[in-house]
Amino acid sequence: MKSKLLYFFLIFTVTLQSTFSQKSERIGIIDMEYILSKMEDYTKASEQLEEKIEEWKKEIDLKSNYINNLKDSLEIERPLLTKDLIEDRESEIDFEIKQMNDYKQKRFGVNGDWVAQELLLIKPIQDQVLNVVQTIAKQKKFDKIFDQSADAIVLYSEKKYDISDLVLKSILRSEKLEKLNLELSDESFNPELEEKKKELEEKKLQKAEEIKTRRELLLKQKEEKRKAYQRKRDSLLELRKRK
Repeated sequence: MKSKLLYFFLIFTVTLQSTFSQKSERIGIIDMEYILSKMEDYTKASEQLEEKIEEWKKEIDLKSNYINNLKDSLEIERPLLTKDLIEDRESEIDFEIKQMNDYKQKRFGVNGDWVAQELLLIKPIQDQVLNVVQTIAKQKKFDKIFDQSADAIVLYSEKKYDISDLVLKSILRSEKLEKLNLELSDESFNPELEEKKKELEEKKLQKAEEIKTRRELLLKQKEEKRKAYQRKRDSLLELRKRK
């Protein structure tokens, strides 16, 4: 998924001449989709985001199926239930529907997790490309650079105006240097850093255990509620049989 932010319509404009200068503008073209598709970090970030989205969609589908089962069960058993029991079941269904809608909003709303994850995973990489474009524009003295993969209307441009490969090479070269520096720094052992890493791992494990405990408690409460309802239903059916 390739998010196209508005600033990719006109990526960078730099004025190298006065308002009344007669010199023609120096224009450059890039293909943002092409550049991003060649970046390993962007590919990984996009895959991570897609995995999260698919996971959220599956959770919504499961909740929707659960609600449909509740509705079907109520319609089948309605003739056997008292008015109070019917109202209880309808209230439970309404509650589950509200929870599902709240979850949808939380994940896919305007300020939902989808947008937050996209900003967290994708936008830093897009900003990296923008910074490189700005640097090249200044070095090569371009007046304007357009993104032909966005909404900028570029019906035709000669290959010599396309600086996509130049931008990509600059990014990949910087990434190689960063990787090399990281490898060199990893060779020196830092006891304080290792201790902090250990503390973080312990906190993660503790947090995971707390989440597991809460989840088990919720499942237990839900099961007890289901059993209580089943006992109530069985009692009602038994009472009707006696009549």
